[in-house]
Amino acid sequence: MSGLFDGAVAFLDRRQLTSVWMPLMAFLAALVTVAASGTGWGRTLTWWNGLAGETRILLVLGAVLVTVLAGQLLAVARPGLVRWYEGHWPDSAPLRPLRKALRARHLAAQSGRRAADADLFLGYPRTAQRTLPTRLGNVLRAAEEHGDRYGMDATTVWPRLYTVLPDPFLASFAQAAAAMETAVMISFLGGAFAVVGGTLAVLVLPGAGAVCCVWGGALVAILGYRGAVRAARPYAQLIRSAFDVHRFLLLEAMRLRLPESPAQERAQWEQLGKLWYRGAPDYDRIPALRYPASVAPPPEPARPRLVTMGDPVPVKAVPVASAPARTGRAFPVRSSLAGVVVLAGVGAAVTAPALGPAGEIRATRDLPAFHVLVPADLEGEGAGRLSGRYTVTPVAKGGAPSDLGPPLGAALAGRVATTVPVGAVRVQRGQVVSLRTAKGMFGGLLALDVPDKDTLVVAVPAADLDALSRGLDAGPVRLVLPVG
Repeated sequence: MSGLFDGAVAFLDRRQLTSVWMPLMAFLAALVTVAASGTGWGRTLTWWNGLAGETRILLVLGAVLVTVLAGQLLAVARPGLVRWYEGHWPDSAPLRPLRKALRARHLAAQSGRRAADADLFLGYPRTAQRTLPTRLGNVLRAAEEHGDRYGMDATTVWPRLYTVLPDPFLASFAQAAAAMETAVMISFLGGAFAVVGGTLAVLVLPGAGAVCCVWGGALVAILGYRGAVRAARPYAQLIRSAFDVHRFLLLEAMRLRLPESPAQERAQWEQLGKLWYRGAPDYDRIPALRYPASVAPPPEPARPRLVTMGDPVPVKAVPVASAPARTGRAFPVRSSLAGVVVLAGVGAAVTAPALGPAGEIRATRDLPAFHVLVPADLEGEGAGRLSGRYTVTPVAKGGAPSDLGPPLGAALAGRVATTVPVGAVRVQRGQVVSLRTAKGMFGGLLALDVPDKDTLVVAVPAADLDALSRGLDAGPVRLVLPVG
C-alpha cells in the first residue's frame, strides 16, 4: 500500500513539474535572456563575477523563492485558467462583442457539418444555446453532455464518480489532463511574454528585437492553444468512457441497487442528482433511488377477532384544514420544483376483489399518492364516507389506507402535485397558500402534505406549472399565508 501511495505522489509531482514548473522556468529564462541581451552579455558576466560570494548566494536564493511562489500561484490558478480558455468569461461589456462574434463563428461551423460528422459529435454541444466562444470549451462541453443520455447531470455526478474510478483509468486520465493543462500553461505564458517581454525589449533592445519578442510570444500562445485543443480530445474521450464503463461503480459504492432497464437508470440518476443538488428527491419518486431492499420478518398468521359496530375504522383521521389564521407574516424559503403527479377529481371504477376481514377498509387496486378516492377504490364497512379525501402515500391493492388528506373534492381537478423544499413550514393540509417569486406571485396553491419541516407538497393548476417552475428557479422565494 505504501508503494502505491509513493507512486501516486511521485506521479502528481511529475504532473505539476510538466504542466507548471517547466513552462514557468522557460518563461523566466526568456526574460533573463532579453535583459542580458539588452545590457550586453560581457557586461552582465563582468557584473556577476564582481559580486561577493554571499551576494550571489542571496540572489540565487531570491530567484528560487520568487520562482517557487510564482509556481504555486500558477498551480492554484490553473483550474480557473483552463475555464478561461474554455470561454467561461465574465459578463462584462468589453467582452460581449468578442463572445458574440466567436459564438457566431462556431455556430456557423456547426451548421455547415453533416449530422454524421464525427467532428460535430466530438467537438460541439448538441444545442446551440450551450455553444461556447472557444473551440476548447466546446470540445469539453460536448464531453460533459455525454452523461445526459443516462439521465446524469455531469456537474454533480463527475466529482463523486471520480472518487471510485479504478487506478489504471485514473493514471491515463491524469496523463491526458496534464497534456492539456501543459499546453494551456504554455499558451498563457507565451501571451504573457509577448506583453512583459515585449515591453522589456522595447526598453533595452533595438526595434527589431522588440518586434521579435512580441511576435514570438504571440506565436507560442497560438501554438499552445492549438495544442490544448488537440490534447482535449483524448481527455474528453476518457470522460465519456468513465460515464459509459464505470458509472455503476458509483452506485455500488453507495450500496444502491443497479437498474434493470434504461428507463430505471434514467430515473435513478435524475433522482440522485436532485438529492445531491437540491437536497431532496421528488416526493413521489423516492423508490427510483433504489435503496437496498430490507428483509421483512415473516407475517404473523391472522387471528380471528370479534368485530362489533363500535370498532373504529383503521384509517388515520385527518381533519379538514381550518381557515388559516390571521397573519401577514411571510416565511422565506429556498425553493426548487420537483417531480409532478397529475391529480383528478374522480377515479376509475374497477372490479372489487373478495373482502378481507369483516369491517376493515381495503383498497381494491393500487392507489398512487395524492389520488382522490371514489367509492370504487375502497371496500369494507364505512368505506363510502372516505370518498372525496385523497391518499397522502401510495396504497397497495388489498392494503388499508393509513394516511388520508381532508376532502377537497373538485378543487383538485386539473391540478398537478409538486414538491417544494421550504423552511419553517407552518401549514395544514388543505390550506391555501401563495408563493412570491422573482417572476411574480402564485396564489391559490393547495397544501397537500407537509412531510417534514423543510418540505411542502402543493397542488398547482397544470397551466401554471411551467411559469411556477421558472419563478422558483429565478431566485429567492417567499411562502405567504393568506390573511383573513
